[in-house]
Amino acid sequence: MTNQALRQALARAWIVLAALALAACGSVATASSASPGFTGYDWQVVAIGHAGKVTPIPARLEVALQFSPGGQFVAFDGISGHTGTYRATSDGFTTGVLAVTGNGYAGHDPAILLARPAIDSFDGAARATVRLTGDRLVVYVDSYTLTCRRSSPMRRGLAVKNSGYRTSNVAMTG
Repeated sequence: MTNQALRQALARAWIVLAALALAACGSVATASSASPGFTGYDWQVVAIGHAGKVTPIPARLEVALQFSPGGQFVAFDGISGHTGTYRATSDGFTTGVLAVTGNGYAGHDPAILLARPAIDSFDGAARATVRLTGDRLVVYVDSYTLTCRRSSPMRRGLAVKNSGYRTSNVAMTG
């Protein structure tokens, strides 16, 4: 098994264990009874704006956000998975502390180098505002603007997909 394959296998196992631990403990923050329109879907990040520049994010990186109706939040930065809780607000959502796979990245892909800190900005009680128009979700968090498109409804239960390029996707629903 190569080092990369071993790191990917360990990252997948870590994400699954973190997701199961969060589900077993219950949500610290839960979605409001009137779920906003972005819950229950996988949202592929297609562009990230920062410092006056908008960078397209290739689909092959699988940078994505997921919001379960039960208050679970999962995000992927192209290398690592982030999982925790969120709570809907009148104009967006707030997140709790997120568990993150500890995958390093020594590459130079500008999309990954931008996606990592953008997704990291959701950690630690972040407040995000959103604008939802049809299948398009724009998320404003910290100094980042993430433009997303709805890619699919979330799968019921816990699902793990392998991309071969990066770690795994974990979808959690309530």
